[in-house]
Amino acid sequence: MNKIEIQIELTQYLFEELSVDDKELILASKNALKLSHSPYSKFKVSCAIRLDNGQIVLGANQENASYPMCLCAEGTALAAVASQYHGRTIEKVAIHVPIDTPASPCGFCRQSFKEYETRMHKKFDYLLAGNTDIYCFQGIDTLLPLAFSSADLNS
Repeated sequence: MNKIEIQIELTQYLFEELSVDDKELILASKNALKLSHSPYSKFKVSCAIRLDNGQIVLGANQENASYPMCLCAEGTALAAVASQYHGRTIEKVAIHVPIDTPASPCGFCRQSFKEYETRMHKKFDYLLAGNTDIYCFQGIDTLLPLAFSSADLNS
């Protein structure tokens, strides 16, 4: 038997320490909170994705009285990228929750990001933003270390 230890590394920033481009993406994500439809949980989540051409695509969680039909902010943004910006590549993702400490994407969204990283042949940069702190990392494998992708199915 072997013991495997998995560690993650995040860089923590304050908003004022970020680059101008990262500040713009965080603010776009924060402003997208107003697009959230979350009357049941009252937990707003938003996502802003910067594409390789500089375009910023927004998403926000969309709840439904039938909970399984709810859509995550990340999923709405990824669907918009795939359907409206076909052929463009994702550069950076900002996810915002209006609480002090950043929250990470759910497992469903982590696996969705893994699929998009595989499709686009690159790891994305991520900014997880709360009200005070921002966590930065590259590649969704940071949060989903034992992920699999469609590329694994073809090997």
